[in-house]
Order: sequence, then C-alpha cells, then structure tokens
Amino acid sequence: MADHEDETMGALAHSISLVYSILIEVCGMLPVPISLPADHHVPATDAVPAIQRVAVLGRDQPMGEAQELQLYTGCIHLLAAIDLYALCAARYTDTRAEGVGANLLIAEDALKSLALWLVINQAD
Repeated sequence: MADHEDETMGALAHSISLVYSILIEVCGMLPVPISLPADHHVPATDAVPAIQRVAVLGRDQPMGEAQELQLYTGCIHLLAAIDLYALCAARYTDTRAEGVGANLLIAEDALKSLALWLVINQAD
C-alpha cells in the first residue's frame, strides 16, 4: 500500500507543479503582468503567499468579470490542492488524494480558459 501512496503523492506533486507553471504563464500574460516565484517544486515555500497575492491582485486587472473569476478560481483551487496535499502527506487517505486531484482539475481548467481568452484578446 505504501507504494501506491508514494506513487500517488509523487503524481500529485507533479500535477501541482504543472498547474503552478500554468499560473506563472497566465500571470505573465495579464494586462498588468504579475510575477511569481519560479520555484516549481512542491512544497514551494513562497508559492502559497504568492498565489494568495494573485487572487487579490486579480481584482484590479483591466479585464472582464468572467476573466477575473477564472483567475480567482484557478488560485483558490490551487491553494486548496496544496493544503489537501499537505494533509495527505501527514496522514494519507484516498479521499484527500482525490480531493487534491479534483481541485487541480478545476484550477487547470480555469487557468487554461483564461490563457486562451488572453491570447485571443492580445491579437486584437
């Protein structure tokens, strides 16, 4: 069972890093770019406060409400995934691990949708 848990935790850590990478790219594409620490390894000690900062600063971006909500959704679900990951590392349960994965899917979808909107609207 420990092998399954280790594999799952490794896959989740990798997925958190990937979604954080998407957030870094999206933040660089914003009308007013926001820089984030580039440490993609989990747990990135500077990542959580930086993600929280993006969630707040996103409200001041000159873009539509839907896009602000996509950024906010991406941030809060990534933060939730990181929190659940930490709980899972302390005491693994399948439901926590699945919660990490579910939050990451929502965060990734929101951020990719925002990235697409930003690309389309930069071309205008």
